[in-house]
Amino acid sequence: MKKTAWILSFLIPFQWLFLNRIKNHPDWIELYYSQKIYPLIFDSQRLFFQHVPISLGDIIYAVLLILVIWSLIQLIQKKLKLKTALLYVFASASVFSGLFYLNWGLNYHRIPLHEKLNYDLIYNEAELEITVEKLIAKSNLLHDRINNSDTLAVTIPYSKTEILDLVEKEFDFNLFDFQVTPFAKNSLWSTPLSYMGYAGYLNPFTLEAQVNSKIPKLTYITTTAHEMAHQLGIASESEANFVAYYTISKHSDPFLQYSGAVFALRYCYSELYKANPEAAQKQLSKLNPGIIQNFRELSAFWKKFQNPLEPYLKKGYDSYLKANGQAMGIQSYNAMVAMLIAYSKKNP
Repeated sequence: MKKTAWILSFLIPFQWLFLNRIKNHPDWIELYYSQKIYPLIFDSQRLFFQHVPISLGDIIYAVLLILVIWSLIQLIQKKLKLKTALLYVFASASVFSGLFYLNWGLNYHRIPLHEKLNYDLIYNEAELEITVEKLIAKSNLLHDRINNSDTLAVTIPYSKTEILDLVEKEFDFNLFDFQVTPFAKNSLWSTPLSYMGYAGYLNPFTLEAQVNSKIPKLTYITTTAHEMAHQLGIASESEANFVAYYTISKHSDPFLQYSGAVFALRYCYSELYKANPEAAQKQLSKLNPGIIQNFRELSAFWKKFQNPLEPYLKKGYDSYLKANGQAMGIQSYNAMVAMLIAYSKKNP
C-alpha cells in the first residue's frame, strides 16, 4: 500500500509538467481530447449514471469527507503518523488530479467558444445599452404573453422534475461535430449548496450535472441548462452561461424562454449599472413591474442563506477557477455579457 502511495506521489510533478505542456496547445486539446476522447468518456459514463435516480457524485463526496474526518481523528489520536498521513494526502491528490483532467478538466484549455463562433468580445457602453434595451423588450413581450397583468410576477407552473425533462428534451447546441445527450439531477446536498451560495455544479468524476433543488424555479431552469453545457465539455463559466441563454431562449415553451431572457437581462443590466448608473436606471424604468418582482424574489431567496462562511467559500472557488485558466475567477460568470452583445449584433 505504501509503495503504491509513493509511486502515485512521485507522479505529481510529471502530471504538472504534462499539463503545462498541453495547455499551451488548445488546438491539440480541441481536436483530440474535446472533440474525440471526451465524448466517448461522457457517453460511457452517461449510460450508467443517467439511470441511477440519485446523485452518486454527491455520495462519493460525502464518503470522501467522512474519510478525511476519520483520518484527522486518527492523526490527533496518534494512531496515524504524520509522515504516513502526508504520503497518503499526496497520493490522493495525484489520483484525483489525474482523474479530474483526464475525465473532464482538460476542457478548460480547449479553443475558446467565442473564437469558434468568431465573436468579437470588445464592446462599448452604447452597444451594452442597446443589448439591455433589446433584452428588456424581449422580457416584457414574454411577460405579457404569460401574464394578464404587467404588475404580476411570473410563476413557473412546472415541477422541478418536469423542468429537468423540458430542458433536456430541447437542449440543442449544434456547434460541435459530435452529439452528446446531457442530463441533470437534483443534488442531495441542496441545502449546503444554498448556504455556500451555489445554484449547481458539475461533478467532474461522474459527469453528473447537479442542480440545487432549493433555488427558485426561474433560476432552476437556467442553472440546469448551465450545468448541461458543462457536460458538453464547455468548462468556462461565461461560455456555459451563454449556452444556457442560447438554448433556453430557443426553447418552445414561453416560460422557459422568459427564464432565459431575464437571466441574460440581469447580467447585462448589472454591467451597465457599473458603467453608467443613470443610463441603467433609465432602462430599468421600461421594465414591467412584474419582472422586477421576480428579481426581488430571487434576491430574497439568496438573502435567507447568507452566512459568514460564504465569502470564504466563494474565494476558494475563485482560486480554483483562476488555477484552471479563467483569469477573471468567479467574475467569469459576468464575462458572458460580451458574448451576449456579440450574439445580439450578429442576430439583430
